[in-house]
This record gives sequence, C-alpha cells and structure tokens, in this order.
Amino acid sequence: MHLFDNIPDTLFNVLSSPNKHIYVDCLFIIYDATNSIENAFQGERGYVIDKLVDYFDELKEDFQMGDTEVTTSRQKSVSVINVLKQNGWLGEEELGDYKTSLNLFDYSIKIIDLLKRIQMGEENEYTGEIYTVYSLLSSFDILDGLTIVEQAYQKIEDVLRKLKTLKANIYRFYFDLVKKDRKDDLQKVLEKLLIDYKTNFFDSAYYHLKTTDSLPRYKRSILENISYIYQNEGFMETMAEQALTKRKALQYNDAYNYVEERIRYIKDSIDAIEYLIEGIDNKNELYINAAASKIMFLTNTSEDLEGLMNRLFKIILSDKKVDYSQIFNLFRARNLDENSLQTVRRPRVDAVAEEIDYNQDISDEVKERKMASLLKANLFSKKEINNYVTYLLGDAPKILASHIELESNDDFVKLILIFLFSKSTGMVYDVRLLNYDTRIGHIKFTDFEIFVKGKSL
Repeated sequence: MHLFDNIPDTLFNVLSSPNKHIYVDCLFIIYDATNSIENAFQGERGYVIDKLVDYFDELKEDFQMGDTEVTTSRQKSVSVINVLKQNGWLGEEELGDYKTSLNLFDYSIKIIDLLKRIQMGEENEYTGEIYTVYSLLSSFDILDGLTIVEQAYQKIEDVLRKLKTLKANIYRFYFDLVKKDRKDDLQKVLEKLLIDYKTNFFDSAYYHLKTTDSLPRYKRSILENISYIYQNEGFMETMAEQALTKRKALQYNDAYNYVEERIRYIKDSIDAIEYLIEGIDNKNELYINAAASKIMFLTNTSEDLEGLMNRLFKIILSDKKVDYSQIFNLFRARNLDENSLQTVRRPRVDAVAEEIDYNQDISDEVKERKMASLLKANLFSKKEINNYVTYLLGDAPKILASHIELESNDDFVKLILIFLFSKSTGMVYDVRLLNYDTRIGHIKFTDFEIFVKGKSL
C-alpha cells in the first residue's frame, strides 16, 4: 500500500504555498478549537470561525487567495476553511439545529501534532522508559502476556526513536557550526553552546538515562526475563492464541510470528540502545571539540603566527571585495605537470631504522619549544579540565563560574569546557545552571555552579 492511498494527493499543497505560514497557524488554531472540552471536542463551525477571525484581526500580513477577493477577517477565515477542506485536511458534519462541525481527519491530527511539537522544540523524555521495560518483564504474567510484550515493545521503540532524534539533533548543531556557510561571532557560538545545545543535549532526562535510569543497570535482568519468556514454549503458544483473539484476521503461524518478532526486537534493541548511546556520546565529543576550536579561533588575537593568520582569515571572510591575488597566487589547474601540486607516486622503500645517538646535544630552546607544544596539545583534554577544576575548588565544595579569574583566552576556553565536559563519564565534578545571567568582559552567559559530585544537590 502506498502513502497516498491513505491521504489525499493535494494534502501538502497548503504547506508549500506562498501562504504556508498563515495556513499552518490556522491549522494549529483549528486543532486547538476541536480539542477543547468547552466545545465537547466538536469543532462547531461558528466557534472555529470566531477563533480564526480573532487571528486575522491581529494579522499584519497581506493575505491573497488567488483571484478571489477577500477583505474582511470573516471572509479570510471562511476562505481558509474551504481551502483546507478541498485539500483533505478537514471534513464537515451536520450536527442538527442548523449547526455543523468541522472535524480533522485522523492523519491530519497526527501531522499537526508533529508540526506543533517541532515548532515548540519539545524535549524528548527518556526518564523511566528503561525502568518501565524492566518492571513489565520482571512481573510477567501469562494471563496478560501479549499485552505486556506489546507494551515493552512500544517502550523500547519509543526510546530508540527518541535517541535517534537526539543523535540527529547533535549532528544538526555540528553541521550548523562547522559545515554551514555562515558567519558567527563569539557571542553567537556561546549562545548556541550554553543555551540551544544545552537544552537539546544536556537535558535532565538524558542525564538520568546515563545514571539512575541507565541501561547497564537493568540490561542483564531484561535479557534474562525476555529469554525466559521466549524459551518457554507454553508462554509462546498462549500468547499466539491471545494474538489470534485480539487480531482476528491472523492465522496461527502469523500470530506466533507476530509475538516472536516483538520479543526478538526487544532483545536486539537492548544492544542497539547501548551502541546508540555510545554514538551519541562520540558525536557530543566531536561537537564540543569543534566548538572549542572555533572559540579558540575567535578569541585568538595574539601576535604570533596563529593569531596573525586568524585575523587575516577574518578580514577575508568579512570583506567580499578583498583581492585574493594580492595575498595568494591561486589559479585553476586543468593539466598536471612537474610544477603541479600533485603528490608524485614513489616506489615503496623499506625503512631502515637508524641508530639513536644518545649523546647528541639538544639546546634548551628546542626542548622548551617541544615541551610547550606537547603541553598545548593536552591543555584542553578532559583529564586536564578535571585537574583544573580540582585546582579551582581546592577544599571548597563548590564555586561559581562568575568567580573564576580569567587572565587569558585559554582560561576562557577552559571555563566553557568545564560546562561542556560536566556530563561526560569520568569527570569528578558536575554543574548546575542558575536562574540569572552574568558577564565577564563583553561576554554574557547564564551563571552556573561547579561542585564536587556527591557534595551538592
């Protein structure tokens, strides 16, 4: 069966029209109007039109309906309803007493509900999902066997879907920061990190999924219980009979396969969730490192070669009229010759290890340069951030981010990484956002408390 066997071909026309913003607003209004208790969950036409009239009374945008002339808010409301009816979003029903109701179809409700959640940026909740699966299977009763398996199956499917969405969300932030052709100043990067990214990743629900509601805590029990159910032939046959009763169109073999597929899905998904969480953590680390690199680029104003190159790139990126030929000698190479930049293939030569000269004299200047290079490479690692926080806290149980002295750009980057690494595994500290903003220099951010794990609520 094809998708458009279940929905009209013209359903999405309103979402691609020049008036799409208005149509979506009106769909949300109709959705809320037909979902009200006061109206007994029936979208009485006059009630819905009144809601749309209020919307068009406040609308400042022009609204054109093709060749049809609509001027008043009531005419616009009626025109929108007619368009939505023609494209399959709405149906109309006679209620009697000269009243009619406007009803959304089942597929319309599903689509509008999804659009509302996307618009509102609704956070995914994972808290208790794994525990619910554990509880269902631990208290398995064959009298409700099929219902229990189906509920566990649905919970596992919900967790997988939400985690896949979270992983895609992190990639969207990474793509927006690194891949997308956009200009970001330091303030925008910090807002992305400390506001938008925090909301979508460092939410309490995901934190519980990694700690109190973590998969390893319940994995063994879930797998043992699901294996016990699957290996009990009596349970399987009883649930197949239950499926036959509940789903009358099934044959016995189809019913048995239906139960078996859901049990196998639960078992296989437990491992899949573990790998998915690992993938999410890896993508989070990738995004944090990319963001830290961008912050270091935006804050580097030193007089060394790196700082000078940073300022040069900023000039080039900000001024489209720069004559690059005065800086770089770039041209399109269509033919390869001995002067091209290609890497010439060389025959493989087995390397011969050269004996180390332990008596060679290495100057102190070279040693210092090498040590500085090694230290800088490890300056922003999780281990160093852990040590830095331990140093900052000393004997104190907690410290405010706004009280940390920032003497260099490196200190500023460390402060950001303290927040970002706080939910990573192996960190000795945690952070808690406060409900007020603070400012350090020209950077404004929400203040947060840094505390030793287990010593603050």
